[in-house]
Amino acid sequence: DSLYPIERGFVNFRKLPEKIIGKKGVETLVVTGSGVTVERYHKCRNSDDYFKDLREQYDFLTEQQGASPCGNYQFKIVNNYQELTQVLNEDTHSIAVIVTIEGAHVFGCGNRASEKMNLNELEKNLIKNIGEVKQWEHPPFFITLAHHFWNQLCGQAATLPPPTRITCNQNPGLNAGFTNLGWSVLKELLSKDNGKRILIDTRHMSAQSRLEYYNFIQQHNADNPDDNIPIISSHSAVNGFSTISSSNHVPDNMKKKRKTPFCAWSLNISDEEVRVIHDSGGIIGIILDKGRHSGIDVLKSIEKIHNPDEKKQAFLKLILDNIFQYIQAVNKKSAWDVLTLGTDFDGVITHFDFYEDMSKMPDLKNDLTAYLKHHSYQQKLWFGYEPEEMLDKIFTTNSMTFLKRNFV
Repeated sequence: DSLYPIERGFVNFRKLPEKIIGKKGVETLVVTGSGVTVERYHKCRNSDDYFKDLREQYDFLTEQQGASPCGNYQFKIVNNYQELTQVLNEDTHSIAVIVTIEGAHVFGCGNRASEKMNLNELEKNLIKNIGEVKQWEHPPFFITLAHHFWNQLCGQAATLPPPTRITCNQNPGLNAGFTNLGWSVLKELLSKDNGKRILIDTRHMSAQSRLEYYNFIQQHNADNPDDNIPIISSHSAVNGFSTISSSNHVPDNMKKKRKTPFCAWSLNISDEEVRVIHDSGGIIGIILDKGRHSGIDVLKSIEKIHNPDEKKQAFLKLILDNIFQYIQAVNKKSAWDVLTLGTDFDGVITHFDFYEDMSKMPDLKNDLTAYLKHHSYQQKLWFGYEPEEMLDKIFTTNSMTFLKRNFV
């Protein structure tokens, strides 16, 4: 479960939209587009306290453990791989929950109050809050360091289409690298001296921030072979570029991804990055957002297909093309050990037709398997695996192996 205090960039609109559609219109737009309640919207507008929001979400999650209202299911938060397997083996109606966080703004940065603080004072406050989180009964396993808006720690990648950028100002920090404050926070999160290490999820970090982080991790792992830190990209897709620098060479606008087979924005990862993550012993979660998988023209051509079965087959090919781009980037059998599902179903995504939620994942697995078998699709990149084995790895065994190795 990912804890996420809503970034105020989504609710503190620029002045122009309010002038055009009025405050009530803006409120309706945010509530409709985000799914938050009107009460939640007003609370976010009137408070900048991300860390208080984080505490409240964590308390709610822990207090809700136990049986579902219908009594047929239950969930339990787990702190390590042993507890995870124990819950999964006890009862097929039990859900094991691993706490994660999306966005390091949660510690109290990237808001109006923190922007006015002395940097030394802010750093002390962030370190204090990180220390508190690490002492929770259920500390997070990993955290997405950046998200949609500037958090004073590291730059974020573009995620919002141009119309939305008119209302939500994503420009501050866009495509920037790490700040000194960001390095301090990063080292506190990865440290084992102040509690359990919290791993870093690179999704949403700018290409420049990711490059700096990769260099840091590669140096750490080379210097500390007995203390390897894996790189996580929890809900990602490929951008089709061969290197990090080439993916960031052209600004992320609609033209950049119009005629490309994949979504070419630098939010997605290049072939070079796939190899870096692979070599770190890391893991990549495949997002199931069709808009993040494909170029604009490719997606439009699929959406125009009227025959449901033909449309489904086109979407299956699109998903497999993304998968095989990862495999080709590494170009050896161990590439199949890196991929898992990172659906982002709890986010605001445009899900693939026919596979709109977790209940459809068995269908997706079976359909992908059938497609591979029927077409012998990209068989040279199977590296000796059968379709069932490749899909088992992506849907189950890779994530469990990663957790066994790192969720301790």
